[in-house]
Amino acid sequence: MALDKKARKRKLRLIPILVLAVIISYFYLGFFQFSNWLNFSDIQSSLSILDYMLWFFITFYLSLTIHELGHFFSFVFQKVKLRALYITIFVFHKTIKGWRFAIKPKLIVLLGGLVVPDFGDVKNEEEYNKVVNKFSKALIAAPIVTICFLTITIITFILLIALVPNTPWLGISFMIMLFAIPINLLFIYSFTLSNPMFYGDFVAYKKIKTDAIFALSMIIQYSIFTLNDSEESDHFLWEKSRNILKEIQISSSQFHTMILLNYMDGIIRRDEKFDHEVDIKINRIPIRKYLKNEQGLNLVYDIACYHYFNGNVDRAYKLYDDIQKLVSDKLDEKMLSYYKNKYMHILNIEYQDQFLSNKNNYYIGNNWIFDILVDPYEMLKAHHEKLPFREYSTPVQIQEIEVLNEEEQKSDSD
Repeated sequence: MALDKKARKRKLRLIPILVLAVIISYFYLGFFQFSNWLNFSDIQSSLSILDYMLWFFITFYLSLTIHELGHFFSFVFQKVKLRALYITIFVFHKTIKGWRFAIKPKLIVLLGGLVVPDFGDVKNEEEYNKVVNKFSKALIAAPIVTICFLTITIITFILLIALVPNTPWLGISFMIMLFAIPINLLFIYSFTLSNPMFYGDFVAYKKIKTDAIFALSMIIQYSIFTLNDSEESDHFLWEKSRNILKEIQISSSQFHTMILLNYMDGIIRRDEKFDHEVDIKINRIPIRKYLKNEQGLNLVYDIACYHYFNGNVDRAYKLYDDIQKLVSDKLDEKMLSYYKNKYMHILNIEYQDQFLSNKNNYYIGNNWIFDILVDPYEMLKAHHEKLPFREYSTPVQIQEIEVLNEEEQKSDSD
């Protein structure tokens, strides 16, 4: 079995080499084909639909790669370490042993790229502000590179027409420009868009510069990818979360939720100090509105753990029961089953060792995207540990029981 896996890995490594060989061969043959073009009408007669599709594919990957390299080299020039560069299914990632390359076909669903920085230690306000500033520069760098690439592509084509109209490079330039214009205009338009799960580069740049909550949630999110964990960094980001929660009115937005999760995780799992002001706000959270998505459901279950950890066992168990009654039935069934059994185990309601020992029962959501950087199953497993046992008792009305016993004895004697 081990040999089969190694053989498959070797075969996968050959794929990009073969693809590159095909592309080089195509360009070589195409160079001579383009040299026979006398005018642009020859393009239509000499190229097939497959040719157009291949040129679209080449231009798309060229545009996407240049855009992501804008993010990548902005971090490099600012001396920020990198963990990964995603170009759809192709992933360059850094491990303790150095840089590696992998192909993950499932990533095709992203239809884009991603750069993952490693910010390292963030132990004080000065370091934090530097990291936020570097992040903002990297966000805006890629759109600028995209706009420059589109401009250069058009100018290059115009110059070739004017200066060397009979060169075969004119044909290549034309084909790249033909698809670069719509592809990059679409990219530029996407930079201005946003929704609860996606923020275009222009929008993200503006928010990270003006919205302290957005900035903190981004730094917390990327902190899990650092190769060197630091307790000082964890503590600083926890304190930053606590201070912000004390200032704001907590809403159900994903950024408030992320900061609140970081705060409670520090209390429950890292022995951070309890804050009374934040506790009052947590107790006032209307849980019903959170039970419509995965992040909100995770938060409400963690609130139950938070109450249990602080000795409010009755409140924790009541909240657990309320979740089962109120959670949306439109959510993923596997996720609901995993969370229900996981937190039943953590809260010492019922041990679920057998259920949690089977990784097939885990729900990792979209975390599979980053499984080349961090093992999502191991991350979840680290949070399966039961909380320290808290005594749970219900008061019994002994006087009423004694009265009932006397009445029963009386009726028996009659």
